[in-house]
Amino acid sequence: MMYLSALRAQARTFLGKFAKTEEGVTAIEYAIVAAGVAAVVSVIFKGQSGGPVYDMLSNVYTSLQAKVQSMLVVNGGGGQNNPAP
Repeated sequence: MMYLSALRAQARTFLGKFAKTEEGVTAIEYAIVAAGVAAVVSVIFKGQSGGPVYDMLSNVYTSLQAKVQSMLVVNGGGGQNNPAP
């Protein structure tokens, strides 16, 4: 019975100190902020085509891809399979 009382006292002391320390609070706050940002981003992007930001980024990527491909064709490639003259 004495052992159980000592264990209870140690647990109470530990929990009291743990509640007073603020070391983990910052990490929890950052996790909450990150979850909020993720929720906002998922609402904006809608996770699929149809969202305004998604469509804009898709158009930019497609345009950039076409320009890079046209540059490679004009310049003769220069890669391993198609060395430049």
